[in-house]
Formats: sequence, structure tokens, C-alpha cells
Amino acid sequence: MKKFRAASTLLLLALLSVQVMASNPLAGNSSPKRVSGKEAYQAGRVIIKMKPEFRGFCSSGSISEPKLLSIFARYSASSVTKKFARHMEPAQSRMANGMKPIDLSLIYEVKVAESADIMRLTSALMATGCVAYAEPVYKQFMCFTPNDPSAGGQYQLTKLNAYNAWDVWQGDTNTVIGIVDSGTDWDHPDLQANLKINYADPINGIDDDNDGFIDNYRGWDVSENDNNPMVVNSTHGAHVSGCADAVTNNATGGASSAFNCRFLPVKSCLDASTTSIDNGYDGIVYAADHGANVINLSWGRTGGYSQFENDVIDYAFINQNATVLAAAGNDGVEEDHWPSSYPNCISVAATSASDGKAGFSSYGFAVDVSAPGNNILATEYNDSYGQESGTSMASPIAAGVAAMIKSRWPAFDAAQVGEQLRVTSDNIYAVSGNTPYFGKLGKGRVNLYRALTDSTSPGVVVKQFTATDRVDNIFNAGDTLDITALFKNLLRPTTNLVCTLSTTSTNYVTILQNTFNPGVLGTGDTISNYTSQYRIIISPSTPQNTEISLRVNLIDGTWTDNYSFTITVNVDYINIDVNDVATSVSSRGLFGYNQTGQTQGIGFTYQGSATVLYEMSLMVGANGTQVSDCFRGDAATTDDDFAPTVNISKVVPGVLSDLDASGTFRDNGTTSTSPMNILVSQKEYAWTQAPDNKYIMAKFVIKNIGSTTLTNLYAGIAADWDVPAYANNKASTDAGRRMGYVWSTDGGGLYAAIKLLSHTAGFNHYAIDNYAANGGLDLSDGFSNSEKFTSLNTMRADAGIAQASTGNDVLSVVSTGGVTLAAGDSVEATFALIAGENLSSIQTSADAAQIMYDGVILDVKPIQQSYATTLKGTTRILPISKHASSSLLAVLQRLKSLFTI
Repeated sequence: MKKFRAASTLLLLALLSVQVMASNPLAGNSSPKRVSGKEAYQAGRVIIKMKPEFRGFCSSGSISEPKLLSIFARYSASSVTKKFARHMEPAQSRMANGMKPIDLSLIYEVKVAESADIMRLTSALMATGCVAYAEPVYKQFMCFTPNDPSAGGQYQLTKLNAYNAWDVWQGDTNTVIGIVDSGTDWDHPDLQANLKINYADPINGIDDDNDGFIDNYRGWDVSENDNNPMVVNSTHGAHVSGCADAVTNNATGGASSAFNCRFLPVKSCLDASTTSIDNGYDGIVYAADHGANVINLSWGRTGGYSQFENDVIDYAFINQNATVLAAAGNDGVEEDHWPSSYPNCISVAATSASDGKAGFSSYGFAVDVSAPGNNILATEYNDSYGQESGTSMASPIAAGVAAMIKSRWPAFDAAQVGEQLRVTSDNIYAVSGNTPYFGKLGKGRVNLYRALTDSTSPGVVVKQFTATDRVDNIFNAGDTLDITALFKNLLRPTTNLVCTLSTTSTNYVTILQNTFNPGVLGTGDTISNYTSQYRIIISPSTPQNTEISLRVNLIDGTWTDNYSFTITVNVDYINIDVNDVATSVSSRGLFGYNQTGQTQGIGFTYQGSATVLYEMSLMVGANGTQVSDCFRGDAATTDDDFAPTVNISKVVPGVLSDLDASGTFRDNGTTSTSPMNILVSQKEYAWTQAPDNKYIMAKFVIKNIGSTTLTNLYAGIAADWDVPAYANNKASTDAGRRMGYVWSTDGGGLYAAIKLLSHTAGFNHYAIDNYAANGGLDLSDGFSNSEKFTSLNTMRADAGIAQASTGNDVLSVVSTGGVTLAAGDSVEATFALIAGENLSSIQTSADAAQIMYDGVILDVKPIQQSYATTLKGTTRILPISKHASSSLLAVLQRLKSLFTI
């Protein structure tokens, strides 16, 4: 169902603002850590899902796990309740569609004081190891446009070819559309007759049908927990209801695509709300559990992925066989939008009366279909009518078509309903203005007549793309990529299916193998092109970090379809993941991520943990004022002082380690207004065997390529560790080991450290409290060059001390220097980047790293002695530095891996 987006396209997991899909959505900060302006989540509410192994600690109104109880007490939790009280562990391991059911029985809502730091709380909960996820309850903001009385008419019915469609089929009262919104106007003369009535539970004060909801006769209000889904302060839901399912052929008002189908209103906002959907995901579960075959969500948000939200969408789709549709967004840009971008949700963009993309409508490869959404006449509150615009309108119009499909073919499952909606859409890419959006408005604009009459088209979907270079899966210029696709036919059998790969990125891609011929593919069958993979070559002239577009075109007789995806190639960073510590290393002295906002990279992880790093960069300063780095800068900026001269690359197996990497860069980047004229050669090393498997070594040789002497030169690594709850961190110094480290005060928290290995000059560790008026550097207004130089040449051993019990957000700068560097001279600074379970663990790794550095990596002269060894006929002279550990045996044991045995 979902148009595929390649896994290599990163999702920005951030907390941004949310909007109901009519025009002008609110925007937010892309960083979940540093949210500015209006908060993107609700105060005092957190959603958690317990891991299955802790089910025994869970009951309907409490969780008794000791670590969680401690956190609940610390935050004075007022309640811990099962989110979906009547849900039990799924009885079967697979549903009829072959998919694993979603378990909602382990999801809980924790309520705390509205003043509580929600992000600190979620981090603390995650650190216990007991929860699969802990998330805020994200807000969803309404922002639809006011009525436009000059529009008139219901042009959407003509565009859908609805009048001809109704001659064929007029729907069925047993098919139900769940309208999860701000409510409805259930006594509106153009809605009342299509309202889904629960005759099993009349209004008598008794839960006659024993479903846990008293008198849910005409729907439910999940926010106020009552049986009145009437809109209060927002007419949005009344309009959406009419777009989907206004009563048709009643000589009153307007009509809708769904004709005789019914709708179930689920009010999901508080009575006082005028702009937000407060409990939309509760509403989805209610609709799915109460017989909705199709569920419409005319709201959403930009920002980051939510596992809770995706679980709920999957529950409706997999467990309850409901087809879910959602608005694609109103930013008018290409972006991920939630919930419409979740894999099992149909994303609906908006078109105008001319079939052109509506100016406000968002777009992208995640969009499945389009529908009219500009100046749509439909029902409003208080028995009135009005025109509204937005993908809020497009989505329910498409949902009405989906309901008609379900009523026409009741045996179709949720995926088949969605695919019939897609494949019968009209191609609108030849319409004026739509060419730039090819493939990004879905299959086309929905067509009710075709959806009800096409009984021959197949529905082949591309379930998965996998690209590999068969080396390190970092796709560089000149690489050859093999691409595997997984195809599934959801509808009628094909007779001669041909799947051809094409590209619009012809300047950067040459396709060597482009055809796969499955031929006959039966209903429900799946096939892969693994034995006949697509193959492409990335052009040697491809610029760095180029996004290439690829498309698989499907042809079976007269039926055609296509699926598009993107891959970012020729990236200027690598992933080092051969031991317990994994991180990305850029060609500009960055670690963790190649770009700001935690993008392009894997962060810094330990044994598969969530990332414990926000950002990290090499920092070089000299002459008392000059600093070059790619760390955060003044105000809301990020410095970009380094530019690569030779992109970083890796060799596996390495020469000196199990993975060696190297590259060079200069301080002539885009923000380098006062460069020192240095050339930095970087090398990274990683080992797989204990005790060297919990760190990565980073060596920098800094050369003065200018004509003047650099005085008082320092080099260090600045890191904003988040381990793993940034608000509960402390930083300390192990001076004997020349190491600065950060740890979480939460139970089960990890440790992360930077250790100086080289012996060129002295050791400094400046621990920064990342809040204003902290007694040290104040970074609340940015990190200036003068402050950076202070952090490089000054010792501040501890941070997080003011908050004695819990700590706070901290940064750590570990450096060496104070040297004079004449023109043409070089100096070395080498560090170990370490992670572990506790202080003892990182100390053990620090000692191991020092032994490895002194015995293998060090090239400081003079050599105090040499040691000749012969292993199976191979003789090498191994230098032993004057700084080497006295444990010569330990050194030699690790050197054995260097020899040819």
C-alpha cells in the first residue's frame, strides 16, 4: 500500500509541531532536545510500552516494577493506567493476513505534574531497560481556513465521476467510516441518517453491550469520556464528516462519495479545544474496536516518528483489518508527515478543481493518492454548510471512496481496499503545474467510478528495496550498487509482469541491469529479484551527499504503476561499527553525525543502545582567539570551519586494527572567516577483540601550512553527551588516566568518555553545565570562539554537581596543547572514544587503549628500544616507545594480529 521510501533516507526523529490538515500548520524546532516556542507535546502526560518480559509487573491500574516505581515516585506520578483497558495479549501469533498482531495491552499512560520535565522523564524511563518505548503525547493542531462563500458547488463529485459510479453501486449500510476528529454534528439533517447507530447500547445509563462504554449509541468522546461526540468549539469534525459521508439523494444540502455507507464519529479533543486533537490515537483504537472498516484522520504533525503512534496505526490495520487514511500535510513542501507517513496508513494529498496540486498541499514519495481538497462544500456545525480547504478535506473524500470499495468487495482486506483505491486513480501528472511533482502526488487523483468497476487490474506493490555495494554500504562515487526489490500482488493475477528500473538522476547514475520479468504473479503472491538484481553505477563526478532518485516501473499489458525511492550517495562520512562502540565519522572532524540536528549518521551507540551523543567535533584553537571546529556556534548557528581535502575512507581488515580509516581536511570551510591555515590528517582505528572492543581511537596530525607561527595551540574533542537521559547527566575527570567522562544518574545508565592518548602536551578537561548561570561557561546564548578557546585551555573537572541527586545536561571538552607550531611543522593529538556499563568498564577500556596506542600506534621519537620477533618465518622490528606500558607482554599479545601467520 505505502509508496516505498528507501531505508537509507534518514528520518529526523524530532519533536516538531502538529496540525490538523487545512492550511497554515504550525512549525517547531527540529531538535527534541532543544525545543523552542510552543511545546510540541502535552504537559504532564507520557506514554510507555512495557517489554513483554515485564508483563508480570503490570495490572490495569499500576506497574509494580521497582525501578519504575522509583521514577514514578520521584516525579510524583498521579496515575499509571493501562491505556487501552480492555485489551489483552493477542491470543494468536499471526493474523489471517499473515502479519504479527500488535499488542496494545502493555501500553500505559503516566500522568505527572504539568510542570514536570517530560523529556527528562521519558529518558529516565527508557534507561530502566523495562520499557520498549517512552514518549510524550504529541499535540495535533487544527488550522483550517475559513469559509469561502464565492466557491459554490461540489465540483469534487464531478472529478470523482461519482454520478456514473452511483449508477453502478450506492454503498452498503454495513460499511462504516470512523471519523476521528473534533466530533460531528450528529443531528445535522445531512448527516443524521448516515450516522452509525449502536442499537445494542441504547441511552439508558447501562452498558448494555458490555464493551466498557456506557450508552455509546451514536459514537463516543474519548477526550471527555462520554457518549456525546457533538462538536463544541471546532466545526472541523462536522465538515470532515460531510466530506466523507453526507447523506446523498435526500433533497437536502450536498452529497458525498460514500452514499449509503455509515460513519462513526469519535470525538478526540477536549470541549475547550479550538485548535488541537488531544487524543487522536485513543480515537483510532475506539473506531477500530467498534467496527470501522475505514478510518479517516484529518490531522497530523510534522517532526519525528513515534513508535506508539505507529503501533496504533498497525493495530487498526493488522489486528482489526481497517483501512486507515490521513491528511498528507499543509506545509506545501516535500516532507514526512505523521500519521500519514506511517507504512500502513494511506497518505492523501490535495488537488484543486483543475486537478493541479493544491498550493497548500504537502507532497512526496510517501503520498499514496490525491483527492479534491480546495474549497470543498460540506456540512458545518449547527445544521449549516460551508467551504473549507485543506488535505483535511481531501482525506475524507478519499475515505468515502475506500468505504464504497469495501462495501462493493466485502471480502477485500484492508490492504486490498487501499490498493484498489490507488490503482484506479486517474493520472494527473500531465496537468499544468504537476510535472515537478511526478511520483509525489501518489498514483493519482481518486476516481470513484473506476474504483467500483475495475475488476481486472492487478495490484503489485513494492514492499522493500535494498541497495548494497557488497563492501561497507557507504555508497561512494564510482561504486556499483546491486538493488533487490520485493514485489507483492494484492489484487488480480498478472499475465506478463515486467518491472523496469529507471532514474531521473541521469547525470549521476548509469543503469547496468534494469529489467526483471516475473511474468505471472498470483493474488497474494510475493517474489524477489534477488537472482536478477538491478545494478547501477554511481558516476565518479557525483557531488557529495547527492540524493539520487530511482523508480521501478511496473507493466502488465495495459496496466501500469510505478514506485519511487531515493538514496543518498557519495556521502562524506563512514560508519565504524565493528565492535561494541559504533559511530559515524565525517570528513570534517565530526563524530556521530555528519550534519546538524542528528542527521546523516548513526550517533554513538554502545552494544546496540540508543545513541548517547547529540554532537561531537574536533576543535583546534591557537593565538588566544582563533578556533576552528564544526560544533555549535554563536546563537542558533553551527560552525562549519573544516572542509575535506580527501574524504574519509576505511580499510577492512585494517593494517593496524580490524578497521582503519583515514582522511584529511583544512580549516577553510564555509564559516571559517579567520582560518589558522592548518591541514589535519585524521586516522581512526577499531578492534573487535577484548579488551579493545569498547573504544574507537581517533588520531589527528595537525600541520601548519601557513606562513606564520601558531602560538598556544590546543586540540581537543568537544562532545555533547546524552547518556542516555541528557537532563540527568554528570561529568567528572579521571586525571590519572587523562580522561573526561559523562554518566547518567538513572538506574542502568551508561558511561561515555574521551581519553587523551598522545603525549605531546598536557591534559585538560572542561566539563560544562549546559544551562545559564551555572558557574562556568554559559552557552545559553551560543558557544563563541572565545568560550571555545577557554574550554580548550582550562580545567573544570566536574559538571552536574549543582543538581546533586540527578545532574543536568552537560558537555565535555577533552584537549591537549599549549604548544608553538612553526610554519611547516606538525603536532599530534590522539584520543580514545569510550563507552561502557559503569566507571570500572570505561577505566578498563581506557587502560587498554593506552597500551594499544603506546605499543602500536605511537610514532613519537626517539625510540627507546626495539624488539625483534619471528613468527612462522616473518620477522618485524616493533618499536617500543619510551612512554610504553611496562606490560610488554600485553603489548606483544595484541601485536600478534598484525603478523602473517
